[in-house]
Amino acid sequence: MVFGIKYQNGILSLIWFHGNLFERPPDAAIMYDAGVIRRATIHDLPEIIKLEQKCFHTNSAYTPKQLLYLITRANSNCLLQQLNHSIQGSIIVLYKQGSEVAGIETISVDPHCRGQGIGKRLLGAAEKDMIYRGIQKIRLEVSIGNFPAIQLYQKSGFRITTILKDYYTYEKYGSHDAYRMIRELTT
Repeated sequence: MVFGIKYQNGILSLIWFHGNLFERPPDAAIMYDAGVIRRATIHDLPEIIKLEQKCFHTNSAYTPKQLLYLITRANSNCLLQQLNHSIQGSIIVLYKQGSEVAGIETISVDPHCRGQGIGKRLLGAAEKDMIYRGIQKIRLEVSIGNFPAIQLYQKSGFRITTILKDYYTYEKYGSHDAYRMIRELTT
């Protein structure tokens, strides 16, 4: 295996040569002009909790205990975008052993940082990790009233497959209903 650094379109990536392909190791940070995307650690938990509380109402935000589990114990990948020492956004993807389907559990972008492409970059970095793991399909659920998120997902190739009635216990974006969205991954 040979390691290297690649700079392309304003993105600095750590890559490795494996067989005939250059791939990004799953623990490598991806550096953008607007910050760095890296894997979350237990030390990031207080900032992830703050971000979750900024992005979602009390009833719909993950609890600190849930976030601790998702970051440290679940079969998951939690990525952060950080600029200087500030976490601007996060994504948590869950994997099921033996499945070729991964689920996006949550994407959070600081309200003060929205509209800067952070959600799109986090989604792209997570998708690279999914491809690396052999995932063929991504699924997610999103409130039918969360128009910015739905637009992001549709622009990223997701399609609505189902309306899930009363999916949320508490109202999110004016509704208890959610869309299930799916995207096929190609390598």
